[in-house]
Amino acid sequence: MAKQIKQAVIAALIVYISVATGGLFIAALEGAAVAAMWTTFATTLLGGVIGKMTSKGIDASSGNFGTKFATREAVAPRQIIYGKARVGGTIVHMETTGTDNYLLHMVVAIAGHEIEELTSVRINDNDLTTSTSTINGSTVYTVTNADYTNTDNDNNFGSGRLMRYTFQDGSQTAVDGYMNAQLGSMDTSDKFRDVAYVYLQMVFDAEKFGGGIPAISFLVKGKKCYDPRSGNTVWTDNPALHIRDFLTNTQYGIKATTSEINDTTNAGGFSSAANICEQNVTLANGSTTEKRYTANGFTNFSANGNGIIESLLSAMAGKMSYVNGKFNVFAGATQTPSLTITDDDLLDAVQIQTNPNSGNLFNSVKPLYVDSTQGYVAADAEVYQDTGMLNADTPTGESTANYVKQMESQLPFTVTDTMAQRLGRIALKSQRQTTSLSCLVSLKYM
Repeated sequence: MAKQIKQAVIAALIVYISVATGGLFIAALEGAAVAAMWTTFATTLLGGVIGKMTSKGIDASSGNFGTKFATREAVAPRQIIYGKARVGGTIVHMETTGTDNYLLHMVVAIAGHEIEELTSVRINDNDLTTSTSTINGSTVYTVTNADYTNTDNDNNFGSGRLMRYTFQDGSQTAVDGYMNAQLGSMDTSDKFRDVAYVYLQMVFDAEKFGGGIPAISFLVKGKKCYDPRSGNTVWTDNPALHIRDFLTNTQYGIKATTSEINDTTNAGGFSSAANICEQNVTLANGSTTEKRYTANGFTNFSANGNGIIESLLSAMAGKMSYVNGKFNVFAGATQTPSLTITDDDLLDAVQIQTNPNSGNLFNSVKPLYVDSTQGYVAADAEVYQDTGMLNADTPTGESTANYVKQMESQLPFTVTDTMAQRLGRIALKSQRQTTSLSCLVSLKYM
């Protein structure tokens, strides 16, 4: 997978001249050193290399737009959770015990790695409130919601409570003591190592659970990622650090070595991109601020690697390249030029191509994102229409309404309306940057 990504990026990218942001980044083709001179081509930084490399990005993260309830499957891939997200999970064990099988037991796997925190459990779209106690060495959460309490049920856990659960964050090295004591089918070897999971008990109650097993979901702060700026491995919602984690992870990622990662604060460095993502931007009201870019969502171990990277890049209007044996990433913000081509460097006339794809250009955009204020469900941000673009697309004497071309920008790892609007506008402006230039220069620019 790593080799395929490298080849795709190298083949697509020789030199980046950022028309939109003013940055210049050099990337040489393999074998180009044997030539005395070579032709470079330029494209806008926001125009995209990864986006052209594959169209499977949404398949790797489409679950973020789905229902997000726990399901029971014979075979299912482990989930990867970045940032803070609502997820369903996979029911990996289910059985009943007690007289007339009144007590239902479920083990729900949430993620295939250690997570930072289980923020809340949601049943039928109701966030659970709980009290805690220690039983058999485990912290047991007893659900206190009135919707799941019935003092007339003789099998209740006390005070009419009908549900309780324990949680393991994926770092456990031993079996959950409470689960082991409750289930004869479990023993000390059932550790679920490297899996974050919830062991859940529900007392059958015709009044409270008459419709069958309720819909279960979880709000989770997910993967801890290495931050090259501090040298620490911590929870983060920074998309640049998520991409770095996926590139270097040897279990589910690309398996890139540390020497292949540009961790510097220079242009293309992951530290530089991470800093840009954490910059505060002022919103339209003139007073509220938020981080420039965050990523909050999930994918899974079997998802297309290119697709996962595309999805994470979408959260930061980002682009990635492989240059001089290193992965580089750029966040969607103004970049400082790293090299300058002057007249003295040119070996031939500059060739410019304008509007090669004018028939496929859009003048309005509708971003689709995951709204964290509405239970992490799919939502549309406000449609933005650029008047200047629309007028440019409308022939003289024609109605502008007949020439509206709207693009849909899918943002599976974006969870705020304001950030979705920003990313949508960047995507709209990016696809209009169709002017390209090529120039012949010396080996100095390799």
